[in-house]
Amino acid sequence: MIKTDEILLAELIALLLKDGELPSDKEDQLKNLLQKYPSAKDSLSRRLSHTDIYAPFDLRKIDVNKEWLITQQKFTAKKAVLQPKKKYLSLNKIPYKIIGIAAAVILALTLLWQKQKDEKSVSYLIPDKIYGHKNDVLPGRAGAILKIEGRKEIRLTEKKAIQYFAQGIELKDGQLVYASNSTENLRNTLIVPKRSTMVLTLGDGTKVWVNAASELSYKANFDKKERRVILKGEAYFEVAKDVHRPFIVETNHINIQAIGTAFNVNSYRANTRVSLTEGKLKVSNEEHEIYMNAGSETEIIEKKLKTFPLASKAEATAFKDGYFYFKNKDMQQILDEISRWYGIQVDCKIPLNNERYEGSMKRDVTLAELCNVLKDLTGYKLTIDKDKLIVNR
Repeated sequence: MIKTDEILLAELIALLLKDGELPSDKEDQLKNLLQKYPSAKDSLSRRLSHTDIYAPFDLRKIDVNKEWLITQQKFTAKKAVLQPKKKYLSLNKIPYKIIGIAAAVILALTLLWQKQKDEKSVSYLIPDKIYGHKNDVLPGRAGAILKIEGRKEIRLTEKKAIQYFAQGIELKDGQLVYASNSTENLRNTLIVPKRSTMVLTLGDGTKVWVNAASELSYKANFDKKERRVILKGEAYFEVAKDVHRPFIVETNHINIQAIGTAFNVNSYRANTRVSLTEGKLKVSNEEHEIYMNAGSETEIIEKKLKTFPLASKAEATAFKDGYFYFKNKDMQQILDEISRWYGIQVDCKIPLNNERYEGSMKRDVTLAELCNVLKDLTGYKLTIDKDKLIVNR
């Protein structure tokens, strides 16, 4: 039997997904219930971390009376098994908990569908009146989720985000800024979902551009001996000079150490690539250690660190400067980048060739405009259907 607090949990989650926040008393209730039911906490975190929330079916097509009758019949059958002497169960004798469960489920699903509808129609799916696609997709924008150790997650796109910040953290012009005199030393994690980027200035003055589908973990106030961050995905660093505390980026089983320099780290795939535009770096993994000079890049190939001349500084700084840069990239790499920035699914109807392409374009264009350019560049036929990009010949 479903407990009363499970019904309450469903209702609170539905309200949170609808309004984006809860009154303080209900917020405390939800926090306590999520601690009691950790699986629900994981599920909610995943929903809030993604741009869209999907319902498993279209609630507009549901016959509520029919569904209630099915629910009643199932409950009657269950009671008949538990109490075989009873031949029927009157509707007006159904316990209030069952009615509450049905109400909570319908409410939650309704709100999930409504949020999907609102996000899809208003947020970034727009009509295409130029290129002949079923619809167009707007580009991503600044946004992220900030997790502070021991505290609630903060969605940086919410109007009330600032009131949840710890002392010494500010949101200025869409950028996250940490004060140099911060007294707290809690672990912070910046989660940048698809369709988003975020710029932050750390407490030591280091500036970081974090790309879509990436995470950066760090302490609000660095340790006395080192400044260590953990990266998943891609970020560009302009490191403030501090000879006494090396700046260390930990990603994909390698460490990148700097004192004062500028470099890009791309660890979306296992073969992490480090592109150095200014200064010097020391890059190491379990087996090797190498030193890099400006104008070079290092890549992990079969667990070995190999250094090459930097093909293009423009490529290393592309996403930071607001550009797609497809120099010497194959179609799969191009599609991966598009998927992260526009938040769309890619459906390849044919095998992709290994041909390499070269081109660049501003990232503030719509997907249909980008597809029009890629069609001429690659020869592939690209079709947009809602949040899906179909690739064909």
